[in-house]
Amino acid sequence: MRTRGRLLQVLDKAETGPIISERDFDREFIQKSIKNLVQKYDIRWEEDVFLPHDDALADRVFEAGYELALNTGIFCTSTKRRMVWTRDELDEVINTSPTSVTLGDGEDTVVISTRRPDDDKRVAVCGGPYGIPVPEHLFVPIMLSYAQEPLIDFIDNASFVSTYGRPIRAGSPWEAIACWQEADLSFEVIRRAGRPGMAVGCAENSPTHIGEVSSNSFGGFRPTDWHHAALISELKTNYDQLIKVAHFARTGSHIHTFANNIYGGYPGGADGMAVALVASLIMLQATYFGCTVNPGPTHATLSCDTHPKMLPGIGVALQGLNRNTNLLTTSFARTIGGPGTKNILYESAALTLVGVTSGIALMEGVQAAVGIETAHCTGLEARFLAQVTHAAEKISRKEAAPIVKKLTEKYGDDLTKKPIGKSFEQLYDLEKVKPLPEWQKLYEEVCKEFKAEFGLIL
Repeated sequence: MRTRGRLLQVLDKAETGPIISERDFDREFIQKSIKNLVQKYDIRWEEDVFLPHDDALADRVFEAGYELALNTGIFCTSTKRRMVWTRDELDEVINTSPTSVTLGDGEDTVVISTRRPDDDKRVAVCGGPYGIPVPEHLFVPIMLSYAQEPLIDFIDNASFVSTYGRPIRAGSPWEAIACWQEADLSFEVIRRAGRPGMAVGCAENSPTHIGEVSSNSFGGFRPTDWHHAALISELKTNYDQLIKVAHFARTGSHIHTFANNIYGGYPGGADGMAVALVASLIMLQATYFGCTVNPGPTHATLSCDTHPKMLPGIGVALQGLNRNTNLLTTSFARTIGGPGTKNILYESAALTLVGVTSGIALMEGVQAAVGIETAHCTGLEARFLAQVTHAAEKISRKEAAPIVKKLTEKYGDDLTKKPIGKSFEQLYDLEKVKPLPEWQKLYEEVCKEFKAEFGLIL
């Protein structure tokens, strides 16, 4: 009931907040504000540090992000108004955020709990292609390659190239049909995996509210699944997202919320990005009141979140949030490297080490080849990500920092070459849904490399 009451207040803000142009919001409230806050709070670190472990720095990043959230709020593109919160309201948002959530049903539930930097508590793992386009006939074997992995607690879906052979048009009946097809095939996947109660990240075929609201109803996706609502870069929302949130609140559905701050965009470099990440996750909780929150930054030209210069900004933002709130933060691996390459394993491992030691509650991945190459996704890279996740639980930021640095040296120079790898059909046996020898061998080589070089047993 409290959530529904807060929803009405949020919607009021979208209708009554001060009117402002989007251009002025971007320039004055984002670009200029972040630049000033970086200077005010002395947000900086050494150039060769890829995983800072300075608690005072993390706390300053949090304070800067909190001030940005308080002074900026959220811009609603549907009403052209700035939605603003008072300090008391934001304090209440932070103080009442859930410290744990249970996804799934029956024997297939997973509990996601608040963690702190250098915490040795277990981190949950969500594996999947995260919206990578796939042909309809490959959806089940691809998703089964994730669902059958024991270390993966729940899955997030691929997107369809088409639905029943027809194009999927956003905002049309075909969007609703695609999401219902996604629901039907998702349930077939988890049934075949022997995990019928497993939570499913959904609906990946819903660019507007239509598909999500339609398929999150009787016979479709369940309240125990993992439903998505996102901010628009930077610190913006619209009625499509707010309609989803209204529906989730009414149905009691678990909400995963995420932002997409642009490294090299209005926030500037990694220092400004860190401030924007903190503000975005606070405002996600204030606006969408989800169960899990993800920063999900994107490199302006490469579209990944594993670029070496981005890692310290992601780390200090997560550390600041996890030291000062109970938010269930997550990290999401969007790699340039694709399946069948060592790059995807190195990239996802670096981001995972940063996130887990910085206190995240959930690790997500992998969106291979930045999510744009058709069917470039397999369960094996998600298995590796899960193994690194649990290995990272046992070490501190200080211990992980030199490992992250060495990993960036292994893949950093290759990012502009875009090693997209191979498709699922080229790397997996479609009947057995098992990795082919070439991909299995490369994966095993990297696992041995991690033990020999870093002392991490995967």
